[in-house]
Amino acid sequence: MPLWGGIALATGAVLLLGALGVMGYLGWRSLERRYLVRLISRREAVYAVRQALEDAVVRLAEGSDEQLSLFADNPDSQERKMLHEVRVRAQILRDELDTMSLPKRLVPAAEALGDAAYIVNREAAKIRDNDAGSVVLTELGTIDLGTVAEVFERAASAVSLTCQVCDVEEDAAVYGGGLYL
Repeated sequence: MPLWGGIALATGAVLLLGALGVMGYLGWRSLERRYLVRLISRREAVYAVRQALEDAVVRLAEGSDEQLSLFADNPDSQERKMLHEVRVRAQILRDELDTMSLPKRLVPAAEALGDAAYIVNREAAKIRDNDAGSVVLTELGTIDLGTVAEVFERAASAVSLTCQVCDVEEDAAVYGGGLYL
């Protein structure tokens, strides 16, 4: 084989490997972005359960004595059902976030969101379905919305930082991911 043939073959091999490397990199970035959009949607879901917990507690705090009595004595009251749904949904989110297979750069954000879902679940679970009376009112007073907000804000910041690192605009990812909020 002449020298020019060897050079052409080597150049072609280098160009092919370079193209495969670029394609691999772009494919990985696309996969990473797709998983990041899933994390952003989970952040919005954790925010929704956090908001539902806060709404229920604030509504009870501003409610009348009759509403508090109904809440304390009736496991079928609207607020008790809401807290039950918050607890269940937060647990589902936590389980999803704990078992989600992710690229390494996204794991800290997923862990932070899982922690936020856990805290929402823990606080909502203070009101158990079979409790009644003063026990329910006492537990209602121990729900710590400040901790819920603090942990969620840390999780939201972790997701935002991950978006910056991965060069993904959060708003575009939310709307591009089908979340029309």
